[in-house]
Order: sequence, then structure tokens, then C-alpha cells
Amino acid sequence: MRRYRNGRVAAALAGTYAGLVVLLGVPSSVILLTVQDPILLSGVALMVITFPLGPLIWWGWDAIPPQVAHPVLLIVALTAAGLLQSYLIWRILRGPATPGSRTT
Repeated sequence: MRRYRNGRVAAALAGTYAGLVVLLGVPSSVILLTVQDPILLSGVALMVITFPLGPLIWWGWDAIPPQVAHPVLLIVALTAAGLLQSYLIWRILRGPATPGSRTT
């Protein structure tokens, strides 16, 4: 397994971010599926923390046909964007592999 210069710190930051995204995404989906007229502040918070992809998805949601545009799909798209950004955070922050690291 390769070791990276900032691997543990990058994993901790990316894991915390991914946890926050899931912590907001799952309850938002459950609320949308169970409550008749939800006021979804957790969905707005999810959009804010998934910046810059979150607002792009939120504002581009109007381009989707109304037959397909279900609010739960919006929350799933925002959660997926947040998890993608978490992966990118880990890849960017981990730094180069340390000399002498093994590849298995």
C-alpha cells in the first residue's frame, strides 16, 4: 500500500466532509419521502456545503422535465456531488507518495 505525505490528514478531512454530506443527505431524503409538505432546511444546507457543484445542480434542476424532476432525486444528486467532492479533497490534499513506499 502506498503512503502519502499528508495521507492521514487528507483522509480525516475528506471523511469528515463525506460524513457531513451523508448526515444531511439521508435525513433530507427520508423527510421528503415521509412528510407531506416538508420545509427542507437540511436540503438547503446540503446545497450550501456541496459548493461549487451543489448550487450548479440546484439551479440547473429547472432544466429537467417535470415528469422526472422528483425532489428526492435532487437530494440524491446533491449527496453524490458532495461525495465526489470528498474524493477529490482526499486526492488533492494527500500529496505525493513518500519515497520507498510499496505498491501492492
